[in-house]
Amino acid sequence: MIIFLIMLAVVLAIVAKHIFFWRPLDTDHLYTNGPLLMGHRGSPKTRPENTSPSFYHAVESGLSAVEIDVMATRDGKIVCSHNHDLERETDGLGYVHEMGYDDLKGVNAGIKYPELSPTPIPLLEEVIDKLPEEIFLNIEIKSEKPFGLKTADLLVKLIRQKNLHHRVVVSSFHPFIIWRVKFLDKGIPTAYIWSNQLVPKILRKPWFINLVHPDMLNPEAHLVTENLVSYARRKGVRLNVWTVNNYPAMIWLLKQGVDGIISDYPNLMLKAANSIKGNQ
Repeated sequence: MIIFLIMLAVVLAIVAKHIFFWRPLDTDHLYTNGPLLMGHRGSPKTRPENTSPSFYHAVESGLSAVEIDVMATRDGKIVCSHNHDLERETDGLGYVHEMGYDDLKGVNAGIKYPELSPTPIPLLEEVIDKLPEEIFLNIEIKSEKPFGLKTADLLVKLIRQKNLHHRVVVSSFHPFIIWRVKFLDKGIPTAYIWSNQLVPKILRKPWFINLVHPDMLNPEAHLVTENLVSYARRKGVRLNVWTVNNYPAMIWLLKQGVDGIISDYPNLMLKAANSIKGNQ
């Protein structure tokens, strides 16, 4: 009986430590110059989203960070794409995760910009290699199912190969993906994404966040409250808000004390951040 009680006490202590005493990774180096301003899929209002020209244009606009959606092809290549189907943003047909990368090479991801040359779906590795090393990458894993961990495994391998721990965060709506990344490499920063439609309210409660152990929270803009900002401060979790596309909302959020903003409009974000900085 005594042995059982000792074992029970040890288990409860481990559980309590896991839930109540975890601390996020230190990502202060990303915020030394103020709020982290991230181009949502690059600069999608001027270039085809999630393509190399879009990411480059965001950086050329003055941003130090971009948000990139990724998923794995059938043959294990990580490509930049928000949609699993090709029909919405390209001239292709079918699903990205059901196709090999060679099948995607001829697909034009720039059909909404007919004035531009055909724009291919890029490999994430190629984007990383071509962007300046000081650019931070918020890499969101898009999975066709909640337990689809293939992309997470491939991405962790790529981050390790290129030693990118200091300049990436892996983000997802799915807790299982965040857990998988942390299981494979605790040194990779993660972000838990929230929205009303994709994340049930119960999974946005503080007790559940304590189970997920993200290093950042990325809520949809209308979910930001004083209580959420206060919670993030107490836990040391950075708060990056998406997708903020109007100037008054940017100003309000920055005044509330959020750490980062994700937007389709790089120049508008820079204007808002400079306005707040000028008034301090």
